[in-house]
Amino acid sequence: MYKKHFYVNLFLSFLTVLLLSFSFPSPCVSYLAWIALVPWFIIISTGYRTGLFSYLTGLLFFAFNLTWLWFVTGFGWILLALFLALFFYFFGLVIHYVRRWLRLPHLFIAPFVWVTFEYLRSFPYFGFPWFFVGHTQYLHLPLIQIADITGMYGISFLIVTVNAAIADLIEYFLFKYFPGSEIVPSILSEKRGMALRITIIVPCSLISLILTYGYFDLKGKPASPNGPDICVVQGNIPQGVKIKANKEQRKKILSKYTDLSLQAAGKKTDIIVWPETMVPGILNIDPKILNREIDNLSKESVRIITDATYANLLLGGTAIDVRDASALYFNTAFYFDRNGSYINRYDKIYLVPFGEFIPFEKWLSFFSYLVPYSVSLSGGEQRTIFELDTGKGSRNCKFGVIICYEDTVASLVRKFRKDGADFMINITNDAWFHNSSELDQHLAVMVFRAVENRTSITRAANSGISSFIAPNGEIYDYLHSKKKYKEIEGILCNKIRFENSANSWYTNHGDVFAISCVSVTAVLFLAALTKRIFA
Repeated sequence: MYKKHFYVNLFLSFLTVLLLSFSFPSPCVSYLAWIALVPWFIIISTGYRTGLFSYLTGLLFFAFNLTWLWFVTGFGWILLALFLALFFYFFGLVIHYVRRWLRLPHLFIAPFVWVTFEYLRSFPYFGFPWFFVGHTQYLHLPLIQIADITGMYGISFLIVTVNAAIADLIEYFLFKYFPGSEIVPSILSEKRGMALRITIIVPCSLISLILTYGYFDLKGKPASPNGPDICVVQGNIPQGVKIKANKEQRKKILSKYTDLSLQAAGKKTDIIVWPETMVPGILNIDPKILNREIDNLSKESVRIITDATYANLLLGGTAIDVRDASALYFNTAFYFDRNGSYINRYDKIYLVPFGEFIPFEKWLSFFSYLVPYSVSLSGGEQRTIFELDTGKGSRNCKFGVIICYEDTVASLVRKFRKDGADFMINITNDAWFHNSSELDQHLAVMVFRAVENRTSITRAANSGISSFIAPNGEIYDYLHSKKKYKEIEGILCNKIRFENSANSWYTNHGDVFAISCVSVTAVLFLAALTKRIFA
């Protein structure tokens, strides 16, 4: 009997991994997300080795979907998958524990607990804000508009609600027609008429409410292309070339990006944007200090571009500061005005652990081989709001910059918006991951930052996907050539779209919805614990 249970649950675990994996980009068969968790919930309903199969489901899912991390670090790929699987493990245990002692259906537990663990996983340096189930729906505009209230978590909540309802219906019919089955029934399974009504009405009502909100929101807040003209440059420099570039290769990289930028000459361009770390020289120090030719050439390129295009420049590069006789290195966005004069810079605040720095480096120095840079970078300390002179007689625009994976930190983008940023620019270098699905997944995450804060976001990516995203989440332009949109080079010029509306509820109040789900989860768990103690 136990052997039979083991193989059945193993099949159900594989089924969830398969369905959930294919629902994410790419291939982004998004409707699969609405049923992907059902097999796993059935495992939890049986109570047979819930922890084991929950961890196995998480491990297989993350190991399979993080394969693009292999391009950077094979050891890091396995280690991250092993760690992230713990979130699935504890999710399964909490659901099983609450169901066992309170006998509630999945519908009343799973959505709250799922959002709780996604929220916990969203914290920088604690989790990995990637592969949230709501990300699968980034192309469905009416559905995702609710994110300006609930954040991305509202879409995850809805998807898990539907999965939970389907699992409860299966449980109900198994309990009714196969009384000898190993499914542990909830209190609704024994109240058949009520079970059917509640299980069908709740998800249908939520879907109707959210879609209605989305349709009216899209109709009532049209975004118009009345913003500044931005030109993003995509040079498609292979990471293997860039990270090990010698003097001549650095010159070629600089020349390539300069030549592409000069293609904007004669166009109406307010600002030209280069991706993350694409300037091979150091722009914030006197070239005589390091006595490197590439630093002089990099500064000359700024002057050449501004003279030819009369555009502001936002360039991704590396900054060096000397503090207390020590050199600190920063992942930086440098801003220059139309005359080529340096204005200000933004240093990346949230660095990638074991990618850009080693946490607790004093004690974990043996992990130094995981960091692709020769030194650990330092994190920035403040958000910088840049002012863009459009030269159109209207007020100047303000914008913020997020570098690389900072667009996964929802709270950072929200704070930029509250600081007064009219739009955001993301500069990134996803060439680390070649033409893998990581590029599509990264873009999907950024769509939700736009909707949450009702702000346009423009992305400049070294190898793709350079794009323009409207405040409603529409990807209204992206760089492509002959149906290819990864690992190509070129420039992409378009206008920023503005929405005539005040800050969104999410911008003003943050993750209230997610925190509410955490509170409900805590109450459910404590109630189950209390019942167990006094049973």
